[in-house]
Amino acid sequence: MPVAFKENLNFATAVGKIRALSARLFRASDWERLLTAKSTRDLIRLLIETPYGRLLSDSDNFDTIQRKLVAHLLSEMDEIEKISPEKEFLYYFRYKIDLGNIKRVLYGILSEKEVSLYEGGLISIDVLERIKRGKDIELLRALPYPWDILRDTGDEPVFWTYHLEQAYFAGLIELSRMKEYYLLESLLVTQIDLENLKIALRIKTVNYPERYRAFFYEGGSVEPEEYKRLLDVPLESWRDSEIVERLGMSDYLCEPIVLEKEIEERLIELLGVSKYTAFGYEPILDYFFRKETEHKNILFIFSGLEYGLSTEMLRSGIRGL
Repeated sequence: MPVAFKENLNFATAVGKIRALSARLFRASDWERLLTAKSTRDLIRLLIETPYGRLLSDSDNFDTIQRKLVAHLLSEMDEIEKISPEKEFLYYFRYKIDLGNIKRVLYGILSEKEVSLYEGGLISIDVLERIKRGKDIELLRALPYPWDILRDTGDEPVFWTYHLEQAYFAGLIELSRMKEYYLLESLLVTQIDLENLKIALRIKTVNYPERYRAFFYEGGSVEPEEYKRLLDVPLESWRDSEIVERLGMSDYLCEPIVLEKEIEERLIELLGVSKYTAFGYEPILDYFFRKETEHKNILFIFSGLEYGLSTEMLRSGIRGL
């Protein structure tokens, strides 16, 4: 969809700060240096030589690094919000924290296992901790918008995670239209289209139960019914289907992980138009999306080294390289 910038001169200070932060994002040469690591300890030592050095220590494990990276992202976000005339567009990330926390509480209650929650969302951690401790899953139905989607579902709790993900997209699309965040809306619509294609590919290749056909997201440019019809034809013919061609994904259907990487890179490319404005929220949204992707890449390399993946396999999985 075509994108119009939301020009606002009051964003100049925040965008100037973002330009400076963007200069510190990893480049291809930085990733190639990290790919020389032969172990997770090697990787941490290499990361300590980068701006991440002030965050990490030799004894960190995957979970510790993940928590530190999330805290780092949110710390930068807090600083930008202080000098930005608007902050609602950053709900794209804040809602994501809420979504992850609610899913963890849901999992903890259903599995009777201990789970830890992340600060930085819009829902108070104290509220979620009380629900978790009380082990009353019905209290999740009382959560505020957009998570109140749970109030009307008759599905078993095991399926609630899909409704929560729909609420994430629906709440953000409504926000983007209300606030005229055109680039954010374009990002969401594109993301929904591509995520639905990924869901269809997983159903087709992993033989998910028929029940999962109901869990395509609404709000994209392609209606969920079109993906359901795609499931009724052989996978070999998907490449030439009108939906796949329209989305430009004909060459990425070999397996979900390949499609997933291409989705991330397609969204990075979409946000790249933000470089053409210096007076709007768009460069800030673009930076934090790329920063989040950088963190995903670091965690992917760390996890890959733990499982003994080859350098080539690790390189092929890095987004934006």
